[in-house]
Amino acid sequence: MFSLVAAAAVALGGCTSSRSVAMPAPSETAARTLHDLTYASTSPWQQLDLYLPVRATDPAPLVIWVHGGGWHTGDKSAIATRYDPSAPPPKPASCTDIVQVQVPDVLALTAKGYAVASVNYRLDRDPGTALKDAKAAVRFLRANAAGYHLDPERFAAWGDSAGGYTAIMLGVTGGQRTVFDDAALGNAEVSSAVQAVVDWFGPTDAANMPGHVGAVGIPYTYIVAGRRLPPFRIAHGDADCIVPAGQSRHLYAALTKAGGVATLAILPGAGHEDPAFMRTQLTPTVAFLDETL
Repeated sequence: MFSLVAAAAVALGGCTSSRSVAMPAPSETAARTLHDLTYASTSPWQQLDLYLPVRATDPAPLVIWVHGGGWHTGDKSAIATRYDPSAPPPKPASCTDIVQVQVPDVLALTAKGYAVASVNYRLDRDPGTALKDAKAAVRFLRANAAGYHLDPERFAAWGDSAGGYTAIMLGVTGGQRTVFDDAALGNAEVSSAVQAVVDWFGPTDAANMPGHVGAVGIPYTYIVAGRRLPPFRIAHGDADCIVPAGQSRHLYAALTKAGGVATLAILPGAGHEDPAFMRTQLTPTVAFLDETL
């Protein structure tokens, strides 16, 4: 369904534990990038990379990126791709041709004082499992915020495609205990809420997701008037033939109807994972983060 960066084959599985996952102490020579931090202990996929800004007096706000890939491919390392706006964008041969993974600009974010976490999760074609892992990663980062000099009250989730769905669900289920809050993944007493959401062309309709998602896995179940929701910035291409732009329009309408704060950018002629997103949406997205966090 979504074809992005191929991930290396890694065996899934492992023992289950209800203990909290402790922060590994970064070495003095690890500098500002910490690779392969383990946030849970049931699968080798449950790791993240943490990019830290130059240490400032105040703890850093954190952007948590969740990659796409149809819940069966993709990798956290894609975020390290250096974005060069001067290079001509690759051109897809068809609307289903993915030629460039759309990622946050890590160097630009860390230069502004943001920390950035890039999260891997179990790739077993199950949106619910991916969300459980993402929530565990948020809890791990919040539980260890002091050690990494992060501000636990300024976390943003950013995702594209399948990762956009996960970012949406992190936002709408924040402050609640759901079936996706798996105590076995550690730090069960810590909140998995985020304070801002960036969604690039994430699906919200079960028809665009594998398996049997059901009402519990659809964001509209949790978008209720009177329930506190973080601000959302949503972007979608109107030529997307993988996830129709109508799904983002529906999400925007539901959020604003419930009293939430949301903005929606529809990119004319842009397809799925279109190079137009990094060329047109990075600047307004960072402005959104600056204003929100």
